Amino acid sequence: MEEVRELKTVLERVEGKLIAAGKMYGAMNFAVWLVIMSLYYVIMGILDLPWQFNLVYWPAAFIVAMKFTGSVWKRYVRLAGIAGNSWKEGAAIMGVWIAGVLLGWVVVPLALNKPVDTEIGVALLTFISFSVGGMFALTREREMIPAFGIPAILIPFAYSTLSNATVLAAFGIALGFSLTTLWYLHSAFRAIER
Repeated sequence: MEEVRELKTVLERVEGKLIAAGKMYGAMNFAVWLVIMSLYYVIMGILDLPWQFNLVYWPAAFIVAMKFTGSVWKRYVRLAGIAGNSWKEGAAIMGVWIAGVLLGWVVVPLALNKPVDTEIGVALLTFISFSVGGMFALTREREMIPAFGIPAILIPFAYSTLSNATVLAAFGIALGFSLTTLWYLHSAFRAIER
């Protein structure tokens, strides 16, 4: 009977560590985008670059982020021994992000008749809140709530602001992603302590 209890304790610790590894993977996803977004605004603050810079920066940033998170995911899959239909969830998440791009960067700007700064701010907040909210709907990871909730709350403020809607959007998203990263890390430590 004592051996069964010891085995149960060991298995619970292993489970806690696997849950923690998954939470750290979630935190790293949001942290990499914080770095990419921060680097973008630093570059834009130092250099007076034309809007075409976005056509190079964001696709390159996407590739870098996917390479980084992909390598972390492979390690997590190896560690956790995940098999099966994880590609289906990945395809569904990619579909949500494509829908978010279309909604945020096509529908919203076409629907608004506002100054460009306001349109960009509202488009950015819509894109992020819809896409991350869609991921939350698929995964039910509650740590994501600030990452889509804060941008969603800020949409009406960006819409009605007289200036700096893009700055509001950028810092609102950074706040949401930062809180999400902290929440994932907190959840990871709680899982380890179980």
